[in-house]
Amino acid sequence: MTELDGVVLSGTGGRYRVLTAGTEVTASLRGRLKRGRDRVLVGDRVRLAIHGNGSHTIEHVHERRTLLRRRSPGRARGARAIAANLDWVIAMGAAEQPRWDPHLMDRFLAVAAANGLPVVLLINKCDLCADPEPLAEPYRKAGYPVELISVALGRGLDRMRAILDGRVSLLTGPTGVGKSSLLNALEPGLKLRTGVAGRHGGRHITVAAEMHRFGADGLVADTPGLRDIGLWGIDPLDVRQAFPELARFAEQCRFDNCRHTGEPGCAVIDAADREEISRSRLLSYRRLLEEALTAARTWE
Repeated sequence: MTELDGVVLSGTGGRYRVLTAGTEVTASLRGRLKRGRDRVLVGDRVRLAIHGNGSHTIEHVHERRTLLRRRSPGRARGARAIAANLDWVIAMGAAEQPRWDPHLMDRFLAVAAANGLPVVLLINKCDLCADPEPLAEPYRKAGYPVELISVALGRGLDRMRAILDGRVSLLTGPTGVGKSSLLNALEPGLKLRTGVAGRHGGRHITVAAEMHRFGADGLVADTPGLRDIGLWGIDPLDVRQAFPELARFAEQCRFDNCRHTGEPGCAVIDAADREEISRSRLLSYRRLLEEALTAARTWE
């Protein structure tokens, strides 16, 4: 029996596609691994065994350096792990079709921050918007990297290749913003299934997280379009970290424990009145903070 290491690219029905030594193989789980929770994820570094009959089994999952989780869908309790060993998250929205939703995009940024992952904000379909800069401005002021692209026109694609190559990235965002179309444009050999977004955000095209080889030595995980992304398990402090522009003014608030929700002498609210902070971002912060506080009280 020979052993070697690999990276999990996808998994369905107990069968896993694993990249090892430049080749993709299909592997099953070793019996003892089947009993663990979140036992094998996309992006996991694993040890494979090659048996005499040519089959492969996953014998061991190496320690994860990062982990991205989100709330379990529906009414299920707990959090669901999405992917492991990511360098960063690429949160992608569209200027139009579907229309830009700042509060939803702020949720993606908050979840990335809560998981300790840097994030790049990507605004696609800029060809459908007369001026996309106002969409990007609040995030640039907050310190987030923002890229304006148009897959249809090829705008910004060279920049995106440079961003993705050589890193392990996760591409996420609402349904219909063009995630699969972007990856197909950057790596035509992928031939990922795409579709057209409908009036209410479209239908899901990607059905499960799946990692793809990108460039010379990069990996990109494409995720299902999400109509809603929950904040299960996020501490209120994590919400604050997702809004770094507020911190620049918060120390000037009258009260040390100011939540910036209407307290007297709030320097953050004053900054929003002077348009030094985006009102949309402040509203998102308040919504997400209340959700996090409610969840914390519910599950104490």
